[in-house]
Amino acid sequence: MMKTVIYNIFKLGYDGIAYSICCGVLFSFFLPIQHFLIFTIFVVFSDTVTGIMAARKRGEAITSKGLYRTSQKIVTYFCGIMIFHGASITFGLPSQITYSVSFIIAATELFSISENIKSITGTNIGTIILKFFRR
Repeated sequence: MMKTVIYNIFKLGYDGIAYSICCGVLFSFFLPIQHFLIFTIFVVFSDTVTGIMAARKRGEAITSKGLYRTSQKIVTYFCGIMIFHGASITFGLPSQITYSVSFIIAATELFSISENIKSITGTNIGTIILKFFRR
């Protein structure tokens, strides 16, 4: 076993070892929050699609400035999730802070999607959901 480890160290060299360590550190940081990041992309793109449909229904022009905001939102939301995840690791904050930030981001986007759907179809999804749970 030890011969294999020593052989791999000499075979990889210092560059390979440094690369492996960096990849390990990055994966250990992003792996716990990967679902938050993927869901963020999904809700932002859903908001963009429903927003375009609602703008067409209202007869508004679709501009590149509006589409540029999609990439801005994704980068900003990613930064927020990563910063709070890093803070929870660094300062020993409860891991729920990352969940809370992700929930607030998702709730904001879901509310926007709900408004867009109301604009497109005239159906208020929020009241339908509330009626469903009040049964």
